[in-house]
Amino acid sequence: WLKFWCSQRAAMAKSTGPVLKTPAKTARGRRFLKQRDFKVNENPKSCLYLRGQKTTPDVTQLLKDLYDMRKPLGTMLNRRRQDMHPMDDVSVVERLCTTRDMSLFCFGSSSKKRPFRLIFGRMFNQELLDSQEYSIVNYVPRSQFKKAAPVQIGAKPVVVFQGAGFDLNEELRQAKLLLLDYFRGPKAEKLSLMGIESAVVISAMDSPGEGEAPKMLFRHYRLNFRKSGTKVPRVELEELGPRFEMTVDRCKTPDPSRWKSALQVPKETKQKKEKSIFTNALGEKRGRLYMDQQNFEKIYTPHYHLKGTAKKRRKEADAASTKEAQSTVTSHTDGEFSA
Repeated sequence: WLKFWCSQRAAMAKSTGPVLKTPAKTARGRRFLKQRDFKVNENPKSCLYLRGQKTTPDVTQLLKDLYDMRKPLGTMLNRRRQDMHPMDDVSVVERLCTTRDMSLFCFGSSSKKRPFRLIFGRMFNQELLDSQEYSIVNYVPRSQFKKAAPVQIGAKPVVVFQGAGFDLNEELRQAKLLLLDYFRGPKAEKLSLMGIESAVVISAMDSPGEGEAPKMLFRHYRLNFRKSGTKVPRVELEELGPRFEMTVDRCKTPDPSRWKSALQVPKETKQKKEKSIFTNALGEKRGRLYMDQQNFEKIYTPHYHLKGTAKKRRKEADAASTKEAQSTVTSHTDGEFSA
Protein backbone atom coordinates (compact mmCIF):
# COMPACT_ATOMS: atom_id res chain seq x y z
CA TRP A 1 0.00 0.00 0.00
CA LEU A 2 2.84 2.43 0.80
CA LYS A 3 4.52 1.80 -2.56
CA PHE A 4 1.20 2.37 -4.36
CA TRP A 5 0.61 5.63 -2.45
CA CYS A 6 4.14 6.91 -3.27
CA SER A 7 3.74 6.04 -6.95
CA GLN A 8 0.41 7.87 -7.09
CA ARG A 9 1.90 10.98 -5.46
CA ALA A 10 4.82 10.93 -7.90
CA ALA A 11 2.43 10.62 -10.86
CA MET A 12 0.34 13.53 -9.58
CA ALA A 13 3.46 15.67 -9.13
CA LYS A 14 4.52 14.97 -12.70
CA SER A 15 1.12 15.73 -14.13
CA THR A 16 0.49 18.92 -12.19
CA GLY A 17 3.89 20.50 -12.96
CA PRO A 18 4.55 23.89 -11.32
CA VAL A 19 2.58 24.91 -8.27
CA LEU A 20 -0.40 27.07 -9.24
CA LYS A 21 -1.33 30.25 -7.41
CA THR A 22 -4.45 29.91 -5.28
CA PRO A 23 -6.20 32.72 -3.43
CA ALA A 24 -5.36 32.89 0.26
CA LYS A 25 -8.12 32.37 2.80
CA THR A 26 -6.36 33.72 5.90
CA ALA A 27 -4.39 36.85 6.75
CA ARG A 28 -1.25 34.79 7.20
CA GLY A 29 -1.66 33.30 3.74
CA ARG A 30 -2.18 36.74 2.20
CA ARG A 31 1.01 38.02 3.85
CA PHE A 32 2.87 34.97 2.55
CA LEU A 33 1.68 35.53 -1.04
CA LYS A 34 2.40 39.25 -0.80
CA GLN A 35 5.98 38.49 0.21
CA ARG A 36 6.42 36.36 -2.92
CA ASP A 37 4.66 38.77 -5.26
CA PHE A 38 6.44 41.13 -7.65
CA LYS A 39 8.33 43.96 -5.93
CA VAL A 40 9.98 47.16 -7.03
CA ASN A 41 13.18 46.15 -5.21
CA GLU A 42 13.46 42.38 -5.40
CA ASN A 43 14.94 40.22 -2.67
CA PRO A 44 18.46 38.80 -3.14
CA LYS A 45 18.44 35.76 -5.42
CA SER A 46 18.69 32.40 -3.67
CA CYS A 47 19.94 29.18 -5.24
CA LEU A 48 18.62 25.63 -4.97
CA TYR A 49 21.23 22.83 -5.13
CA LEU A 50 20.03 19.50 -6.49
CA ARG A 51 21.52 16.05 -7.06
CA GLY A 52 20.71 13.76 -9.95
CA GLN A 53 20.05 10.05 -9.98
CA LYS A 54 23.77 9.23 -9.87
CA THR A 55 26.44 11.45 -8.36
CA THR A 56 30.09 10.72 -7.67
CA PRO A 57 31.81 12.00 -4.50
CA ASP A 58 33.44 14.77 -6.58
CA VAL A 59 30.06 15.98 -7.85
CA THR A 60 28.63 16.06 -4.31
CA GLN A 61 31.69 17.84 -2.96
CA LEU A 62 31.59 20.48 -5.71
CA LEU A 63 27.93 21.21 -4.93
CA LYS A 64 28.84 21.63 -1.25
CA ASP A 65 31.73 23.97 -2.13
CA LEU A 66 29.48 26.14 -4.30
CA TYR A 67 26.84 26.12 -1.56
CA ASP A 68 29.39 27.31 1.01
CA MET A 69 30.34 30.21 -1.26
CA ARG A 70 26.75 31.48 -1.42
CA LYS A 71 25.67 31.00 2.19
CA PRO A 72 23.12 31.97 3.46
CA LEU A 73 21.46 32.56 0.04
CA GLY A 74 20.99 28.91 -0.78
CA THR A 75 19.32 25.62 0.05
CA MET A 76 20.84 22.20 -0.62
CA LEU A 77 18.69 19.10 -1.07
CA ASN A 78 20.73 15.97 -0.42
CA ARG A 79 18.11 13.58 -1.72
CA ARG A 80 18.85 12.02 -5.12
CA ARG A 81 16.02 12.40 -7.63
CA GLN A 82 15.51 9.91 -10.42
CA ASP A 83 12.90 11.94 -12.33
CA MET A 84 15.03 15.07 -12.73
CA HIS A 85 16.62 15.94 -16.09
CA PRO A 86 16.72 19.76 -16.35
CA MET A 87 17.96 19.87 -19.95
CA ASP A 88 15.16 17.57 -21.15
CA ASP A 89 12.25 18.21 -18.76
CA VAL A 90 12.41 21.19 -16.42
CA SER A 91 8.95 20.86 -14.86
CA VAL A 92 10.25 19.20 -11.66
CA VAL A 93 12.89 21.91 -11.16
CA GLU A 94 10.31 24.64 -11.75
CA ARG A 95 8.01 23.14 -9.12
CA LEU A 96 10.79 22.86 -6.53
CA CYS A 97 12.02 26.41 -7.15
CA THR A 98 8.47 27.77 -6.93
CA THR A 99 7.65 26.08 -3.64
CA ARG A 100 10.91 27.30 -2.07
CA ASP A 101 10.94 30.74 -3.74
CA MET A 102 14.29 30.23 -5.50
CA SER A 103 15.50 32.25 -8.50
CA LEU A 104 18.55 30.10 -9.35
CA PHE A 105 19.32 26.40 -9.36
CA CYS A 106 22.47 24.32 -9.59
CA PHE A 107 22.19 20.67 -10.61
CA GLY A 108 24.99 18.08 -10.45
CA SER A 109 24.98 14.54 -11.78
CA SER A 110 27.15 11.81 -13.28
CA SER A 111 26.52 9.36 -16.12
CA LYS A 112 28.45 7.21 -18.55
CA LYS A 113 28.19 9.78 -21.33
CA ARG A 114 28.76 12.79 -19.06
CA PRO A 115 30.79 11.64 -16.03
CA PHE A 116 30.97 15.06 -14.34
CA ARG A 117 28.42 17.65 -15.30
CA LEU A 118 27.04 20.78 -13.69
CA ILE A 119 23.95 22.76 -14.75
CA PHE A 120 23.27 26.39 -13.85
CA GLY A 121 19.86 27.91 -14.52
CA ARG A 122 17.78 31.00 -13.84
CA MET A 123 14.05 31.34 -13.22
CA PHE A 124 11.69 34.16 -14.14
CA ASN A 125 8.02 34.32 -13.18
CA GLN A 126 8.17 30.71 -11.91
CA GLU A 127 9.41 29.46 -15.29
CA LEU A 128 12.83 28.63 -16.69
CA LEU A 129 14.58 31.63 -18.25
CA ASP A 130 17.83 30.06 -19.45
CA SER A 131 20.29 27.34 -18.44
CA GLN A 132 23.69 25.94 -19.39
CA GLU A 133 25.31 22.56 -18.87
CA TYR A 134 29.06 22.40 -18.19
CA SER A 135 31.50 19.52 -18.34
CA ILE A 136 33.90 19.68 -15.35
CA VAL A 137 37.51 18.41 -15.38
CA ASN A 138 40.59 18.82 -13.14
CA TYR A 139 38.53 19.48 -10.03
CA VAL A 140 40.39 20.31 -6.80
CA PRO A 141 38.10 20.53 -3.75
CA ARG A 142 38.14 23.36 -1.25
CA SER A 143 39.33 21.09 1.54
CA GLN A 144 42.83 20.85 0.00
CA PHE A 145 43.41 24.60 0.47
CA LYS A 146 43.77 24.56 4.26
CA LYS A 147 46.34 27.34 4.64
CA ALA A 148 43.98 30.12 3.54
CA ALA A 149 41.74 31.68 6.17
CA PRO A 150 38.00 31.24 5.50
CA VAL A 151 35.85 34.10 4.22
CA GLN A 152 33.00 35.52 6.29
CA ILE A 153 29.54 34.17 5.47
CA GLY A 154 27.58 36.53 3.25
CA ALA A 155 30.61 38.55 2.04
CA LYS A 156 30.37 39.82 -1.55
CA PRO A 157 33.17 38.65 -3.86
CA VAL A 158 34.77 40.50 -6.74
CA VAL A 159 33.83 38.71 -9.98
CA VAL A 160 36.40 39.00 -12.79
CA PHE A 161 35.98 37.66 -16.34
CA GLN A 162 39.19 37.43 -18.35
CA GLY A 163 39.48 36.77 -22.06
CA ALA A 164 38.11 38.10 -25.34
CA GLY A 165 35.88 35.04 -25.72
CA PHE A 166 33.31 36.51 -23.34
CA ASP A 167 32.68 39.26 -25.92
CA LEU A 168 33.09 37.28 -29.15
CA ASN A 169 31.56 33.87 -28.47
CA GLU A 170 27.76 33.72 -28.03
CA GLU A 171 27.85 30.75 -25.62
CA LEU A 172 30.50 32.41 -23.45
CA ARG A 173 28.54 35.67 -23.48
CA GLN A 174 25.51 33.83 -22.08
CA ALA A 175 27.76 32.01 -19.59
CA LYS A 176 29.12 35.34 -18.38
CA LEU A 177 25.63 36.71 -17.67
CA LEU A 178 24.58 33.48 -15.98
CA LEU A 179 27.66 33.11 -13.76
CA LEU A 180 27.70 36.81 -12.88
CA ASP A 181 24.08 36.59 -11.74
CA TYR A 182 25.01 33.56 -9.63
CA PHE A 183 28.17 34.83 -7.88
CA ARG A 184 27.44 38.54 -7.39
CA GLY A 185 25.18 38.05 -4.35
CA PRO A 186 22.95 40.78 -2.87
CA LYS A 187 23.03 44.34 -4.15
CA ALA A 188 25.15 46.71 -2.03
CA GLU A 189 24.39 50.42 -1.76
CA LYS A 190 27.82 51.27 -0.30
CA LEU A 191 31.12 49.44 -0.59
CA SER A 192 34.08 49.42 1.78
CA LEU A 193 37.53 48.46 0.51
CA MET A 194 38.34 46.47 3.64
CA GLY A 195 35.04 44.60 3.33
CA ILE A 196 36.10 42.90 0.07
CA GLU A 197 37.59 39.56 1.13
CA SER A 198 37.49 37.28 -1.92
CA ALA A 199 37.61 37.30 -5.72
CA VAL A 200 36.13 34.87 -8.25
CA VAL A 201 38.21 34.79 -11.44
CA ILE A 202 36.85 33.06 -14.55
CA SER A 203 39.23 32.98 -17.52
CA ALA A 204 38.31 32.01 -21.08
CA MET A 205 40.94 30.09 -23.03
CA ASP A 206 41.83 31.69 -26.36
CA SER A 207 41.39 30.16 -29.82
CA PRO A 208 39.86 26.72 -29.24
CA GLY A 209 40.36 24.21 -32.05
CA GLU A 210 37.80 23.43 -34.72
CA GLY A 211 34.83 21.58 -33.29
CA GLU A 212 36.00 22.16 -29.71
CA ALA A 213 33.85 23.94 -27.18
CA PRO A 214 35.38 26.99 -25.42
CA LYS A 215 37.00 26.19 -22.09
CA MET A 216 36.86 28.30 -18.92
CA LEU A 217 39.12 28.19 -15.86
CA PHE A 218 37.55 28.80 -12.44
CA ARG A 219 39.63 30.16 -9.55
CA HIS A 220 38.64 31.49 -6.12
CA TYR A 221 41.08 33.73 -4.21
CA ARG A 222 41.24 35.48 -0.87
CA LEU A 223 42.36 39.13 -0.92
CA ASN A 224 44.97 40.05 1.69
CA PHE A 225 45.70 43.76 2.10
CA ARG A 226 49.27 44.68 3.06
CA LYS A 227 50.94 47.98 3.85
CA SER A 228 52.40 49.75 0.84
CA GLY A 229 53.48 53.13 2.25
CA THR A 230 50.63 54.89 0.41
CA LYS A 231 46.90 55.26 0.88
CA VAL A 232 46.24 52.36 -1.51
CA PRO A 233 47.17 48.99 0.10
CA ARG A 234 49.09 46.25 -1.67
CA VAL A 235 46.92 43.25 -2.53
CA GLU A 236 48.10 39.65 -2.28
CA LEU A 237 46.10 36.72 -3.66
CA GLU A 238 45.77 33.46 -1.76
CA GLU A 239 43.85 30.63 -3.40
CA LEU A 240 40.80 29.45 -1.47
CA GLY A 241 39.35 26.83 -3.80
CA PRO A 242 37.55 25.17 -5.37
CA ARG A 243 39.50 24.98 -8.62
CA PHE A 244 38.26 23.37 -11.83
CA GLU A 245 37.95 23.71 -15.60
CA MET A 246 34.54 23.91 -17.25
CA THR A 247 33.41 23.51 -20.85
CA VAL A 248 30.01 24.50 -22.23
CA ASP A 249 28.26 21.28 -23.26
CA ARG A 250 24.60 22.19 -23.86
CA CYS A 251 22.66 25.39 -23.42
CA LYS A 252 19.09 26.65 -23.48
CA THR A 253 18.80 30.22 -24.72
CA PRO A 254 16.01 32.40 -23.30
CA ASP A 255 12.83 33.02 -25.22
CA PRO A 256 12.96 36.55 -26.78
CA SER A 257 9.62 37.68 -25.33
CA ARG A 258 10.44 36.32 -21.86
CA TRP A 259 13.93 37.83 -22.01
CA LYS A 260 12.44 41.22 -22.88
CA SER A 261 10.08 40.98 -19.91
CA ALA A 262 12.94 39.98 -17.59
CA LEU A 263 14.96 43.05 -18.61
CA GLN A 264 12.19 45.54 -17.87
CA VAL A 265 13.01 48.03 -15.13
CA PRO A 266 10.22 49.47 -12.91
CA LYS A 267 9.53 53.15 -13.36
CA GLU A 268 10.01 53.75 -9.64
CA THR A 269 13.68 52.70 -9.80
CA LYS A 270 14.58 54.84 -12.80
CA GLN A 271 16.41 58.05 -11.96
CA LYS A 272 14.66 61.16 -13.17
CA LYS A 273 16.69 63.20 -15.62
CA GLU A 274 17.80 66.49 -14.10
CA LYS A 275 17.21 69.43 -16.36
CA SER A 276 20.27 71.30 -17.71
CA ILE A 277 22.70 68.94 -15.89
CA PHE A 278 25.15 66.75 -17.80
CA THR A 279 28.40 64.85 -17.33
CA ASN A 280 31.43 65.62 -19.47
CA ALA A 281 34.02 63.20 -20.87
CA LEU A 282 36.05 63.32 -17.63
CA GLY A 283 33.08 62.25 -15.53
CA GLU A 284 32.60 65.69 -13.99
CA LYS A 285 29.10 66.93 -13.28
CA ARG A 286 28.29 70.21 -15.00
CA GLY A 287 25.20 72.40 -15.14
CA ARG A 288 23.83 75.24 -17.25
CA LEU A 289 21.92 78.20 -15.85
CA TYR A 290 19.38 80.31 -17.74
CA MET A 291 18.89 83.85 -16.36
CA ASP A 292 16.38 86.56 -17.27
CA GLN A 293 17.38 89.95 -18.55
CA GLN A 294 19.10 91.85 -15.75
CA ASN A 295 18.02 95.30 -14.56
CA PHE A 296 21.13 96.91 -13.12
CA GLU A 297 19.15 99.52 -11.21
CA LYS A 298 17.56 96.79 -9.10
CA ILE A 299 20.67 94.67 -8.60
CA TYR A 300 21.93 94.58 -5.02
CA THR A 301 25.47 95.97 -4.65
CA PRO A 302 27.60 96.98 -1.63
CA HIS A 303 26.44 100.59 -2.25
CA TYR A 304 22.80 99.63 -2.49
CA HIS A 305 21.93 101.41 0.78
CA LEU A 306 23.32 104.72 -0.58
CA LYS A 307 20.96 104.79 -3.54
CA GLY A 308 18.16 106.47 -1.55
CA THR A 309 20.50 109.13 -0.12
CA ALA A 310 21.93 109.97 -3.54
CA LYS A 311 18.49 110.36 -5.05
CA LYS A 312 17.44 112.57 -2.13
CA ARG A 313 20.49 114.79 -2.54
CA ARG A 314 19.93 115.00 -6.26
CA LYS A 315 16.32 116.08 -5.73
CA GLU A 316 17.36 118.69 -3.16
CA ALA A 317 19.97 120.08 -5.54
CA ASP A 318 17.48 120.23 -8.37
CA ALA A 319 14.94 121.95 -6.15
CA ALA A 320 17.56 124.48 -4.96
CA SER A 321 18.66 125.27 -8.50
CA THR A 322 15.08 125.79 -9.69
CA LYS A 323 14.33 127.99 -6.69
CA GLU A 324 17.44 130.11 -7.36
CA ALA A 325 16.50 130.49 -10.99
CA GLN A 326 13.02 131.63 -10.08
CA SER A 327 14.38 134.22 -7.59
CA THR A 328 16.69 135.75 -10.21
CA VAL A 329 13.84 136.00 -12.68
CA THR A 330 11.61 137.82 -10.18
CA SER A 331 14.39 140.26 -9.24
CA HIS A 332 14.89 141.23 -12.88
CA THR A 333 11.21 141.83 -13.39
CA ASP A 334 10.97 144.02 -10.24
CA GLY A 335 13.88 146.17 -11.41
CA GLU A 336 12.28 146.88 -14.73
CA PHE A 337 9.00 148.05 -13.19
CA SER A 338 10.79 150.32 -10.73
CA ALA A 339 12.74 151.95 -13.53
